Amino acid sequence: MAETKSTNANTVHVTMFGMSDMGRVRKNNEDNFVVCNLSTGEVGMSPSLLDHNVGPFGSLFMVADGMGGEASGEVASQLAATTVPKRLYDNLNTLGTVSEANFVILLREAIEYANQIIFQKALTDSAFHGMGTTTTAAALFGKHLFVGQVGDSRCYLIRNKQITQLTRDQTFLNYLKDIGAEMPADPEKDSRKSILTQAVGSSETLDVKVTYTPIMQGDRILICSDGLYNMVPEADLLENGGHGNALPDNCKALIEKANSNGGTDNITVILADFSGQGLPPLDAGIAIESKEFNEENFRPPE
Repeated sequence: MAETKSTNANTVHVTMFGMSDMGRVRKNNEDNFVVCNLSTGEVGMSPSLLDHNVGPFGSLFMVADGMGGEASGEVASQLAATTVPKRLYDNLNTLGTVSEANFVILLREAIEYANQIIFQKALTDSAFHGMGTTTTAAALFGKHLFVGQVGDSRCYLIRNKQITQLTRDQTFLNYLKDIGAEMPADPEKDSRKSILTQAVGSSETLDVKVTYTPIMQGDRILICSDGLYNMVPEADLLENGGHGNALPDNCKALIEKANSNGGTDNITVILADFSGQGLPPLDAGIAIESKEFNEENFRPPE
């Protein structure tokens, strides 16, 4: 079901595109991505979804990078990409009216629900034992981008020709940093950089981290699996994924860059641009700031 586009003082508009590539080394693609209009339930890559007004329940952009060997990782990421948007859409539309704080609760719950689905499948079918997936689900709701994250797929915000990572990789190396352990001289080359501290479906319980940031007119987000950012430095992410070209061309350029630098993993990227008078105008004096969501500290914009 596609919605009719309109323009008024409260309109928020999104233009997006996404692509996934197997890379040059892997034998199959264990990445999945999904975009969902949470007001209509539409998912996919139809023209009406690639270019749409954001409805009252927002829009979701999600990347999942599976793991588990053979086809298990692909199954886990596909289950997450199918389950999270449907669960979130169903719960939002059941409630009817949702505050930003309640939206975050439902976003977390949808990822936790996907965790149970994947965990139980791995538990009951030995062919899928040990499978799991990262999940980075960015949702524009109101005037904020809320990002639910498990694992190390990333979400970036591009503004004023600058790129800022909104998420924090949930890796063993970052855990060591948090507890004050001695860090390696070159963290980017340390093998512990790729060891996840949690994944969707790998255990019965899950701690979904949610960060948020205000969105302004002209902002762009980039969501990707580690197959992109491990191959492409941030400066090149900005050069190839920044404003100036059509979004499909940007996505293609990013994937080609990752492959030209080795393509050692599957590569998935979503780009989305936000505009419309429902968002505040760009203010170059306001720095990009991503905060972990805390209902007690959260203050929605006036």
